[in-house]
Amino acid sequence: MFEKLPELIDPLNLVNHNKHIRARVNQGRFKRLKELVVDHDREVIVELDFFYDKALKLPAFVMRLETSLNLQCQRSLETFDYPVKSEIKGVLVEGSALVDEIPNDVEIFELVEEKVSLPEWVEEELLLCVPLAPVKTGSSMRYENAEDSVEDDAVIADEPDASSSSVQKPNPFAILQGLKK
Repeated sequence: MFEKLPELIDPLNLVNHNKHIRARVNQGRFKRLKELVVDHDREVIVELDFFYDKALKLPAFVMRLETSLNLQCQRSLETFDYPVKSEIKGVLVEGSALVDEIPNDVEIFELVEEKVSLPEWVEEELLLCVPLAPVKTGSSMRYENAEDSVEDDAVIADEPDASSSSVQKPNPFAILQGLKK
């Protein structure tokens, strides 16, 4: 078990040795996640198991993430804790030739380089867990009393209507009539 998240890993080497990684990392380490959360001084528990999947005949992994994201509710604008508990099962492929044979419930992680940045990989998975428009359960939107809108409607009704006015505005296209042959 690592107390800190390793910066670079070799996934295929970890698969060959059936390695298990368990680490804690502060949310403040993830630059893009910091932009989405209100308070980023929280820990993310990361667990990774690397193994060879005999059924799929491919190197595979299981990633588990657990944390609490402090988000701003888009309805009430209050902050709230959004618990994240995610488990991703995937396979490691070096090319896209075998992609069609892999079941839909298994993620595909294409290895472009020999080493992979584990913090970037974890951050990508955390970003996928963040809702597009975070809404706190049971929240409501603050709004003004309905009587205010009725008074505004009455003021608008007292103004003269543009269609009933006796003043005729010139047609802006009347000058084009002279160009017509």
